[in-house]
Amino acid sequence: MGKTQYAQRFQTRIRERCTNFVVELVKQLRQRLPDNVGVLQSVSLLSVSECLKPIKPDIIELSKLFVGDDPSYLTHIDFQWKKIHHTKWSETGNTLHFWAEIANYRDSSGENPYKELSEVALTALALPHSNADVEHCFSHMNLIKYKLRNRMKTSILNEIMSVKYGLKRNDKCCATNELPTNVVKKIGTMEAYDSSSATRGQLIHDQATCSSAADMEEDWDAFDL
Repeated sequence: MGKTQYAQRFQTRIRERCTNFVVELVKQLRQRLPDNVGVLQSVSLLSVSECLKPIKPDIIELSKLFVGDDPSYLTHIDFQWKKIHHTKWSETGNTLHFWAEIANYRDSSGENPYKELSEVALTALALPHSNADVEHCFSHMNLIKYKLRNRMKTSILNEIMSVKYGLKRNDKCCATNELPTNVVKKIGTMEAYDSSSATRGQLIHDQATCSSAADMEEDWDAFDL
């Protein structure tokens, strides 16, 4: 067999293997797409750029997926959707912050004129686009509750995870976060270690939003009984 013929057969085999790889990749990707992929694609309507357009796509079909077919409720949502660009918003750099601002907005009468719309939007944005976040949670859980800490109670594990993700939501870490004064005062006291104390729940809440994950892991190790 000549070198030229061998090279041609080699190239043909490589092309076949590459084609088979791409075909199998597409099949695997299709299998991993969630059943509600159409819903996830329609969520793009809720982006800041789409919301602030004077002429916007219809949002009724997306709203029906979350609130049903109630005509009066859908009318309220459609009306709010069409006038939302008339209000000046400050959080236009991030979609989640944008809708959080809308959810907290109040007019001169103390009412939220975009209440129904913001509820639909925040519900839609809460949909997981993949199982990656869940897998991340399991990975973090395994880092916290490893073999030498296998007696850790589920409640303590949940509290440490809450602190970690609370810091993440606030774009903080143990190096940049400052503990609140009321949390610092409770560290090392019986009040902090009393599992039946109502104040402990508040302590966990405070630390979940603004405390150091590293400090929390050390503090709550005492509960690992």
